[in-house]
This record gives sequence, C-alpha cells and structure tokens, in this order.
Amino acid sequence: MDLDTFLTVLYVLIDDWYKRDMAQQMVRHAGAELQMSDSEVLTVAIAAQWCIGVPWQSERGAVRYMQQHGRGWFPTMLARSQFNKRVRELWTVFVRLQQVLADFLYQDELYEVVDCTELPHCSLAQAASSQRHWLSGQLGRGGNNGGWFYGEQLLMSVSANGVITGWLVGLAAIDDRWMLEAFLSTRNGQMQLLEPQLTNKKHYRARQIPTIDSFSPALTVGIDRALPYLVDDGFNGQRWIDHWTDEYGMTVIASPPMNTQDAWSRTDKKWLSHHRQIVETVFARLCAVFGLKRLNAHSDWGKVTRLAAKTAAYNIGMLFNRCLGRPAGALATLIQ
Repeated sequence: MDLDTFLTVLYVLIDDWYKRDMAQQMVRHAGAELQMSDSEVLTVAIAAQWCIGVPWQSERGAVRYMQQHGRGWFPTMLARSQFNKRVRELWTVFVRLQQVLADFLYQDELYEVVDCTELPHCSLAQAASSQRHWLSGQLGRGGNNGGWFYGEQLLMSVSANGVITGWLVGLAAIDDRWMLEAFLSTRNGQMQLLEPQLTNKKHYRARQIPTIDSFSPALTVGIDRALPYLVDDGFNGQRWIDHWTDEYGMTVIASPPMNTQDAWSRTDKKWLSHHRQIVETVFARLCAVFGLKRLNAHSDWGKVTRLAAKTAAYNIGMLFNRCLGRPAGALATLIQ
C-alpha cells in the first residue's frame, strides 16, 4: 500500500467512525472555527506513529513532512505546537478507537495474554543529572534485558491473535502483581489496590504498596471478556491468583514456583510459554514499527496520548492487513 492510498483509506475510516460515534460526545467551547477537523488531526497523528515505510522517523518529522509535502492531503495543516495541543485534546478518542477496533477484530478467543515492558523516559545518566524530571518516573529494573532503567512500565493485554485489548501504565518500581491488581480491578468496575490475605506463617517486615495515583487513567484498560489471563512467573503466587478469582471472578494462569508441591512439569511450562509468546511479539512490533520505547513525551498527558495513538495505530494496521488478506502481524511492510 503506497502512502497516498494509506492516508486516504485511513482518513475515510476515521472520519466515518468519528462522525457516527464520537462527534456528538466532543464538547467544543465557543471560539474561532477549527482550522483542521478532528478527523484530519486523528489521521495525521495515527499515521505519524509509523516509523517504517514512511518518509519520517518521528511525530515531529511527520508534522514537518505534512507542512512541506502534504498540503494536497491536508491543506490547512497546523504548526507543530498547535497540532500537538489538538492531539492531546483528543486522547480519549484514540483510546476509544483502539478499543472499538479490538472489539471488531475479536474472534472466538480462548484467552488473553498479559505482560509488562519497560517505558524508559531517559538514560540513567540524564536521570541522575537532575533531581527533578518532567515526567513522573522512577528507577526500576526489568524488561527483556533485566537491567536498570528510569521511567515507567506498561502492562498490556493482547488477544491470542495479537490484537491489543487494553493497557495500563505504572511507575517502574511497582511489582507486577500490583500492576495486574490495578488492571483487573479496573476491568471489574473500579480501580482498587487490595492485598491478598497473608497466611499465619508468613509476615512481611516492610512492603511497598502503590497508590492509585501511581497509575495512568483507568479508561485505557478495556473490558473484561470473561477469558482466562495467561501471565509469566512475575505474576505467580497462589494467594494472588486465588485473590483475583475470589474478588473479581477472573482466572489468572501462571506457572507455580519451582519450590512448591504443585510445581508444573516441563511440558506444562512449555505449553504456557508457547501461548504467551504473542505478547512478546506485540511488544516487538510496537518497538520496531511504532517506536514504543522512544515516546519523547514532555508531560504525563502527552505520554498517555502518544501511547493511546500508538495502540490505535497498531490495531488499525491489524485491520488493514486482514482486509488486504495479508499476515496480520506484517505491519512493517504495510506501507511501501
């Protein structure tokens, strides 16, 4: 698909959906008439998330390209500061679009897969050079490399076919179980952070319990489809799994620790690892095609907006590939 076809189809898709489902919900204050329509802003913002197959490498580059070469598509293209402001005002629309696409792409799934990945804000040297940073990050450890980083972490739920169904951002030092607790409780109706009951033989001298302010807005988590959640060893622990079942009626499947009596066999672990691989693949696609680890946001509002735009762009790419009869995950070669 060439760039002209991509932008045309993308605009028609977004404009039809926005006028049908969202236009009446967007309240506008009295003032001058908008130079660009919301549909145009959404189209450019989503197209700007692609880093492969396009003549730009960043959102800033996409805006610059549209100002210099894209007047045929968007005659009234805004300046970068004005455009960024309009994009931030539409962050809830990006979230809603991603969720609508997830519902449309939903098939007869048997489970969802959940995992966390790091969202670095800057290098460790940059974080150490100043006591204050413009984003609400902190020092954490994890990710594929298992090293230290400064920033936050992203918990994401995907379908067995690799469609993003929901996500949540939390501070880097938050334990994975608390991330999932916030995610599942929000899907159940309201975010809460309840700790499972400790056994009589187990006591903690000190433990870190996060607050609700440590997480991104609850709107992004999506809905519960009454499916089991497959997770890795970072979420295991029978008392947590029992807690999620008893409190929210949700089934979380994780491999028990090796030192427990009910430890899984090697075959069972291999089965779980095989079915969980899709979430690692989704993270890899988001990093390679949409620059997930290079948000370059200067505010928490901007950070959530860019994540919402990237997840919406990802699901749109999955939709386009399905319509074209291409492999669903072939996002890097969608635009040529």
